[in-house]
Amino acid sequence: MALDNTTAIVDVVDFEVQDYLTRDLLFSVDYAESVTLKTDAEILEIRGGIGNPVRITTSHSRTAEFNSELPLIDFSALGVKLGRKAVKGAATAPRSEKLVVGDDHEVTLDQTPLNGTLKVYALESNGRDIKTELKAGTPGTGVDQYSITGKVITVNTSITEGSLIKVLYDYTSGANTQLVRVTASDFPDYCRITGTGYALDESGNKSPVAFICYRCKPTPEFEMIFKAGEAAKIPFNCNMAPDIIGGKGVFFDIIPLADEEYGSDSDGEDS
Repeated sequence: MALDNTTAIVDVVDFEVQDYLTRDLLFSVDYAESVTLKTDAEILEIRGGIGNPVRITTSHSRTAEFNSELPLIDFSALGVKLGRKAVKGAATAPRSEKLVVGDDHEVTLDQTPLNGTLKVYALESNGRDIKTELKAGTPGTGVDQYSITGKVITVNTSITEGSLIKVLYDYTSGANTQLVRVTASDFPDYCRITGTGYALDESGNKSPVAFICYRCKPTPEFEMIFKAGEAAKIPFNCNMAPDIIGGKGVFFDIIPLADEEYGSDSDGEDS
């Protein structure tokens, strides 16, 4: 049975983001916390006469927005938002380790430091405060010196077994690393956003509701908050520009698929 004209929309939608020109899929979202389609316009009031009453009201300069809140982080989505696609491959990554000196006056790092990046510190017994910085040299004769072979650091015998060493260095990560780089000159390009949710009516019908946002420019602002007890959320918001559809400048279409049942293969859910 067809969906009634009067319906309730009670849930979030899933959506896909495509390149505006090529229609290549950039990323998919089936985990959004909220999705908002919004329009606004300016109102011009023409006044005149005794008391300066409003004589004519007209609207102009319509704008449209797509806003979403994402409780999971997709690095592909970050790349689209920041204007530089996420790249998979080996990358330079930072490392911080706190290690316990063994009876052989050695510690073993998790990774191999890149040349010129290693810093080594002997710590106080509280495991936090720095006692002294160790310099590369000959630990056999130099009290505050260390040597490194591969991943193994050797320190002077004055740093006894059980002492704590803190090391900072950069290393080359594995091939599956996702790199999202924020630059001064890269900004997002236009994209196309489509999605599907569902509507309910008082007769018990449940049908998909689709939408198309034809020409969207992701907003470039970015904030990632690392906070105990809370998951980081990323907004993916866009300002829309009209696209010419059937001779009209169109921001978006909302498409209630009244003859279809939500849960069919077309909307990707089990019935």
